[in-house]
Amino acid sequence: MHQLYLKKRLLNSDLNILLDGCKRNDTQSQAQLYRICYPAMINICYRYAPDADGAGTIFNNAMLRVFKHIGGYTDEGRLMAWIKTIVINCSIDFCKKRNLFKQSVPYFNEDDTLIDPQVFDKVSAKEIQQMMKRLPGSTAVVFNMFIYDGFTHKQIATALGISEGTSKWHVSEGKRLLKTQLENFFTTEIKKANAAG
Repeated sequence: MHQLYLKKRLLNSDLNILLDGCKRNDTQSQAQLYRICYPAMINICYRYAPDADGAGTIFNNAMLRVFKHIGGYTDEGRLMAWIKTIVINCSIDFCKKRNLFKQSVPYFNEDDTLIDPQVFDKVSAKEIQQMMKRLPGSTAVVFNMFIYDGFTHKQIATALGISEGTSKWHVSEGKRLLKTQLENFFTTEIKKANAAG
């Protein structure tokens, strides 16, 4: 436990040194912060982008925005959370530029599609990510914002220029499509097991 505390303290100390270097526009500090942020932040980008090129574009734009505004950063100890917010906002901007949200969709408050949480114990994270990639573009964006990033329907509506009802519809549709994919996945797995056994 004590080692974890020391490691975290060291990391915060290193980040503060990098932060100071980035505020001075030191390119080595910027490159190092870029490399530190890449593993976690590129995963956020992949949730919003249709492919690796799109994810790279989002990440690069986000880091440019970070370096442009880092001089105004003052929230001691929350640098990675601040960068994550920028990455999410750049992801949203990327999706808006792709014109995914051309029309409103009415939302009728039907019974929401429920997915048994135990299902996720039987499916790998990689398989879930692949299923998420199969969601239609606009539905995937809203679903990610709501489920992964914790936006409210009101926040999503404001950020994307859609109605709250449209946001609710996309989340509901995402759940429905994901449930169908999970059911298909398990049907296929059962058939494979029966054929092998």
